Amino acid sequence: MTKITAVILAAGMGVRMGARGRLMPKGLIPLGGTPIIQQSVATLRSHGVARIVIVTGHLSDQYEALFADSDVELVHNPRYATTGSLLSLAVGLEQVGTACLIVESDLIYAPQALAPLDCASNRFLVSGPTGAGDEIYVWADIQADRTHLLADISKNRSARSDSPLGEMVGLTALTADAVPMMRETAAQELSRNPEEHYEPGMVALTQKVAVECPLISDLPWAEIDDETMLARAERLVYPRVIAARG
Repeated sequence: MTKITAVILAAGMGVRMGARGRLMPKGLIPLGGTPIIQQSVATLRSHGVARIVIVTGHLSDQYEALFADSDVELVHNPRYATTGSLLSLAVGLEQVGTACLIVESDLIYAPQALAPLDCASNRFLVSGPTGAGDEIYVWADIQADRTHLLADISKNRSARSDSPLGEMVGLTALTADAVPMMRETAAQELSRNPEEHYEPGMVALTQKVAVECPLISDLPWAEIDDETMLARAERLVYPRVIAARG
C-alpha cells in the first residue's frame, strides 16, 4: 500500500461528547491509554500505508502537538464549525494524487478491516449488526457475480423497503481514477448544500463509478460519538480489537 494516501477526517466539533468534546477532539479520546487516532495511524502504517493526511478543525492545536515529531501531514478546514464532513473530505482530497483510504477519526477497529481495502477497486466497508444504538445503514445492489454495489446510506432503517446489507463502518477505499471524481462530486454536492456530510457524497459518486460494499459480518469496531458509545467501546469492543491485533 505504499502508493496509497490515507485521509483521516478529524475536523468535527464532537458536540455529542458534551464536556469531553469541548476539551479535546474525538480522535484524541484515549482507549487503553492511547488516543484512538494514534492507534488508527499505527494500524494504517502496519498495513503499509506510507502517507497519512489528517484534516483538522476543532481544537486543531492538539493534533499539531500530538504529531509534531512525525511525518503525518495536517491540513486545516477553516470552516469546520459551519460545514459538514464533505467539505473536510474535499479539503483532504486536495492533497491526494494517488489511491486513497478515507478514515473517520473517531473509530476503533480491528486490523482485518483494512484487508478488503487495497484500493484495487472502490470499496465502502460494511459490517454486520453492532447494536451500537446509532447505526448508519447501507443498502447495496447485488450483481450477477455476487458483488454488492453501494446504492444508499441512511440512519433510517426504513428508508427503503428492502433490507440493508449492513452497517457503515467509516472506512472507504478509492482508486486513483476515482479520487478526482470524488473531488468533482464533492464540489457539486457542496454547491447545493455547503453543510453536507460525506455519506451523501459517496452515494452521489456511484452515479459516476461503481463502489463495492465488502461485508465483514463479525468485525470488531466502534464509532465513538458520545459517552455511552465510549463506554460500550471500552467494555465490549476494545478488548476484541486488542485480541485481533495479536
